[in-house]
Amino acid sequence: MKRRIRDLLHATPFQAFIIRMADGREYRIEHPDFVLAATSDVPQITIEEPDGRQHFLSALLVTSIERAGSVTAGNGQENR
Repeated sequence: MKRRIRDLLHATPFQAFIIRMADGREYRIEHPDFVLAATSDVPQITIEEPDGRQHFLSALLVTSIERAGSVTAGNGQENR
């Protein structure tokens, strides 16, 4: 999953994406500068919110990663 996240972070042009976790939490990534998914063997992803809050996620608990434009809510509307 870290490799997929790194690929999305380096995509040109960048497109927002959503990281979904096993516990149901979701993290919408709007800009690549707010995410660290290092190439090390440590299975951790770090996300920083614009207000400075940080989230340290286990890459082992990521259940899905989707481009934000392809994610739909239950009523057929795109999440934004």
